[in-house]
Amino acid sequence: MKLKDGIVTNSIDGESFAIATGKAAKDFNGLVKNNPTAAFIFELLKTEQTEDSIVSAMLGKYDVDESTVRADVRELIALLKSKHLIEE
Repeated sequence: MKLKDGIVTNSIDGESFAIATGKAAKDFNGLVKNNPTAAFIFELLKTEQTEDSIVSAMLGKYDVDESTVRADVRELIALLKSKHLIEE
């Protein structure tokens, strides 16, 4: 899975966000404000990822147990799917 073409991420004044542009804006017309963890996942999703690869990257970056990371990753992926921001 990865972010759909047209999903752009950026940071302004320390705040991270994602917006849909072009054809992606037909499915999602809004702004996603990300905390640092979600921003990290969004950056990963600029290239093809699996749930396991995201979990592995998160475990390498943050001091947290795998079950917590996996639950959080699943929750964010479900949200992104519901908003049509990622493709599989």
